[in-house]
Amino acid sequence: MGGLRTGTKSDWMPGLENLVSVKEDLSNLRVQANILDGAGIINMLRSGTAKTFQGYATDFLVPYFTPQLHHVDRQDTVWALYMADSLKAGTRSKRGK
Repeated sequence: MGGLRTGTKSDWMPGLENLVSVKEDLSNLRVQANILDGAGIINMLRSGTAKTFQGYATDFLVPYFTPQLHHVDRQDTVWALYMADSLKAGTRSKRGK
């Protein structure tokens, strides 16, 4: 059987870039799907003056997501769940964090 392979995501970029043709004018770009990293967005958008999640969503999340909906057919947000007995947790413990 196979085994778990570790690596760096950025190592994949040169191979993936060769599969994509460059489009000069990106102003009218329309894509089928947009997948966002929910945890990354939360870390990127600071809470500012929001005191509740409702306030945070209204003041920061909705204004961030709304403009992105104009050029996609489907938008998904992926949220990471760190379970204690997962492969990811095992990898983290091997790294020391």
